[in-house]
Amino acid sequence: MLIQSSLNRRGEIRQDQQRVDRWFALDSSMTLLAFKGKFVCDNNKPAYFSYQQLCEFGYDGENVEKIYLGQEEQTHYFVISVKHLDKSLEDLQILDLRTAALSAELFDISSLFYSQGLINWHFTHGYCAKCGSKTESSQAGHSRDCLNVSCGKQHFPRIEPAVIFSIESRINDVPHLLLARQPSWPEKRYSVLAGFAEHGESLELAVEREAIEEVGLAVHNIKYIHSQPWPFPASLMLGFQCETNQHEISLIDQELEIAEWFSAEDITTKLQSGELLMPFSVSISWHLIDLWYKKQTGHSLKTVIINEKTN
Repeated sequence: MLIQSSLNRRGEIRQDQQRVDRWFALDSSMTLLAFKGKFVCDNNKPAYFSYQQLCEFGYDGENVEKIYLGQEEQTHYFVISVKHLDKSLEDLQILDLRTAALSAELFDISSLFYSQGLINWHFTHGYCAKCGSKTESSQAGHSRDCLNVSCGKQHFPRIEPAVIFSIESRINDVPHLLLARQPSWPEKRYSVLAGFAEHGESLELAVEREAIEEVGLAVHNIKYIHSQPWPFPASLMLGFQCETNQHEISLIDQELEIAEWFSAEDITTKLQSGELLMPFSVSISWHLIDLWYKKQTGHSLKTVIINEKTN
């Protein structure tokens, strides 16, 4: 399942604040509520609120920074980040993005990822990087302007490109997939490798460098698969598959706790026994592992994993 939004972002109208305000106040418009970096949900799914409901909660658009997400058919979508929750909302759930995404539909997942990335950016860019003065939201939440009139720098959200990739090697003529884990992850959780692209390097060179740095393997036959937004806090994950003729693993940069080779049979057995946990299923890391597993077995990891957990 690829995270792709069907929203028309309507970037051409973001500077027309009056129009955006009118759309926000329409009965048909829907708004997500974010609180302390999490989202207000109902029955494990993101909750959307009309303007009338928001006014009843005290969020009338004048005392919050609203972000315009876009339009689907006749409905306009927004997200607002609030500093307090109205008491009438206390019976609803406040879920982090990973948890909310597990039960959400694809449209909701893409909206949550989109919202989270912008909220994260606003939270960390309250001051101008050029002169240090305060900034304010502009262009319907898609930029911030420096309030120092002698500076006036306009800041836009930035994303950090990161490569994420699976590595295959044949061991005793059997295809094996490299899986690794970081010390901070939940016990038994494994994934494919990933790392940020650096200045002056192509994405393919980033894959080659990260493979050497993390596990000491020289890779080849690098193939792009697809990309995914990843607002933790501001990444764009670019997924690849690659191969190596080497087997010996060396944790050169010490960022990983362990890295191991797994055959498809190993993955099946260890998943069923609980010795191995996969990344959560809306992530590109899951997709890369699932692609490889399907190629070897003809069926998805979801036929092995019955219940996905958030731990």
